[in-house]
Amino acid sequence: MPKLQQFDVKLKTGASGRSTVPRYSINGFLLDFEHTGGGTGPGEEFQALGNPDSFPHTLLLIGPDDGAWDIADISITYHCAGEPPYSLRFAGVTLDGESDLNIWQTRPQPAFDV
Repeated sequence: MPKLQQFDVKLKTGASGRSTVPRYSINGFLLDFEHTGGGTGPGEEFQALGNPDSFPHTLLLIGPDDGAWDIADISITYHCAGEPPYSLRFAGVTLDGESDLNIWQTRPQPAFDV
């Protein structure tokens, strides 16, 4: 398992936003993003940088305490120690006080035609 030094999150909120700044959890520890920009209201775009500098057994985007948060699009760039960065896109999802989103994905295996 690679050591995750940092990750960049870019997301677009759908019809239902949230009023608070999102947080993330790594290995059960709840953390604030180090740098944030934009917003999480309906139709807004949000960017954030997390610097966990840890081996991620779990990495979660935490849902809002109140109401629902519709996320239309999510892209994440992972920066792992000793490896070039890689980016992934996630499908839309709705989060609430009962749900979080697993955002840890190891580097996809290379694909080639035979």
